[in-house]
Amino acid sequence: MNLFRHFQGELLRTVEDLVSEGQLPPGLDTGRLSVEPPRDPSHGDLTTNAAMILARPAKSKPRELATLIAGRLMNVDSVETAEIAGPGFINLRLADAYWHARLGEILAAGEAYGDSDAGDGHPANVEY
Repeated sequence: MNLFRHFQGELLRTVEDLVSEGQLPPGLDTGRLSVEPPRDPSHGDLTTNAAMILARPAKSKPRELATLIAGRLMNVDSVETAEIAGPGFINLRLADAYWHARLGEILAAGEAYGDSDAGDGHPANVEY
């Protein structure tokens, strides 16, 4: 399991729920929403730009939208905290139980752990 993809899905479900409840307008472009590691690990396990990206099309202030989204993300079982940073980024800390559950997956996958479908079978040139 890719944790970033997993939480991207949780974020998209959260946005869809807010749209269906009328708290966000329909037709928002969610293609640029990201879930990634924060630049500073002390900020948490994951960060998202969702409120920053959706604020203008939703005709909302980024921090107000971040408060709405963060509150919903706190309902996700594996999220321990959702904090708003700067102009509207949302930093997530995951519960210890989430990380403990991943250990079994890592052991079961063995050497295949970390394999990815990135590139979809096409060759890639990786340089450092």
